[in-house]
Amino acid sequence: MNEDTSTVQDYRVQDQHAREYLKRSDGVKLKSSTVRTYDGNLRQYEAFLQDRDKSLLDAEFGDLLDFIAHCVRSGNRQGTIEAKVSTIGELYRYIRLYTDDRDTLNFDPLRISTIDLSKYNTPEPIEREALTRAEIRQLFDAFDSYRNRLMAVVGVETGLRNSDIRGIRLEDLSFDVGEIHVHDPKNSKPYDVPITDDLAFEIDYWIRHHRTGFVANTTCEYLFPSQDGSQLKTNSSLNRLVKEAAQRAGIQDTIGTSQVSSHYGDDLSSRKSQREWHRVTVHTLRHSCITLMKEDGVDLTYRQMVANHSSPDTTQAYTHSSNEVFEKIRGRFNPPR
Repeated sequence: MNEDTSTVQDYRVQDQHAREYLKRSDGVKLKSSTVRTYDGNLRQYEAFLQDRDKSLLDAEFGDLLDFIAHCVRSGNRQGTIEAKVSTIGELYRYIRLYTDDRDTLNFDPLRISTIDLSKYNTPEPIEREALTRAEIRQLFDAFDSYRNRLMAVVGVETGLRNSDIRGIRLEDLSFDVGEIHVHDPKNSKPYDVPITDDLAFEIDYWIRHHRTGFVANTTCEYLFPSQDGSQLKTNSSLNRLVKEAAQRAGIQDTIGTSQVSSHYGDDLSSRKSQREWHRVTVHTLRHSCITLMKEDGVDLTYRQMVANHSSPDTTQAYTHSSNEVFEKIRGRFNPPR
C-alpha cells in the first residue's frame, strides 16, 4: 500500500490502514478537526494493543472490550468512550469494505454495535458553573502575557471552543464588519461570530505591537502562535494557561475527581490515582459567554447561533441576515473587561 507521506506525515497512528482511512476521509467524509480527533482515538487504541503485542488487524473482540474497560478505569466519561468506540468501529468497517485484508479481521465490526456503554460504571458528567463578571475580570487580570489574556477574552466574548480559539487564522478576521470566521469548527459547517469594537481594537493592537515577538522570522498563519511560531497544537496547552491564571486569581476550585490508572493490566489496586476536575477551564469561558448573553437579554435563538449549537428549532427561527443579527447581539451583549 503506497502512502502519500506529505499528506499523512502528521498522523500519530502508525497502522497503515488507519492512516489510509484518515487520509481518504480528510475533507471528504470528515472535517479536518474531526480527523485529528479520530487520529488521537486510534492512536490510543493502537498503543493499548501494542502493549499486548497485537496490531489492529490482530485484535479480537475481547481486546476491544478490554480497551473499553481500560478507558473506564482511566476515568473516561461515557461520551468520551462512545466517541473512541465509534472511531474504532468506523475503521474496522473501512477495512472490511475497502481493503484486501477484509478476511483477516478476527471479528465482525457489526458486533461493536451490540456494546452497551450505559452498563459501564463511568463518572457522572461534570457540571461547571459560569463565572460572574467580577470573576472574569479577576481572571483577565491574572494572566501573565497579552497573548494569553487575549485568548481568554476571545473565549468569553465569542464562546468559541478551545480548538477554534487556537485555530483562528489572520485571514479569518474581518475588522470592518466585526466578525471572526470559524473555518474548521467541531462537527459542523464553518460559521461566523460577532465581536465588539473593543475586542477588534485589542486584536488589532496585539497583531501590530505584540504578535511579532512570537512569530519573528516565520510565516505562521495563526492569530495566537506558540512561542516557536507554530500553532498551539493541543487543547491541554490552552487549558493549562487558563487553569493557572484561575489559580492565581483565587477563583479555581476542584469540582470533582475520578480514578485514573496508567496501566493496562488487571491488577490495578496499587496503581490508581485521582484525576481532579477543575472549575475554570476553556469550556468554562464558553459557558460563561452564553450565560452572560442570557443575562443581557440576547434572544435564545441568537445565543444558540453564536454557540454553534445545531438545532432544528434554531434553524427554523433564524430568518434574519447575519449583519442584522450580529448588530442585535452587539447592542445587548456587554461582556466584561
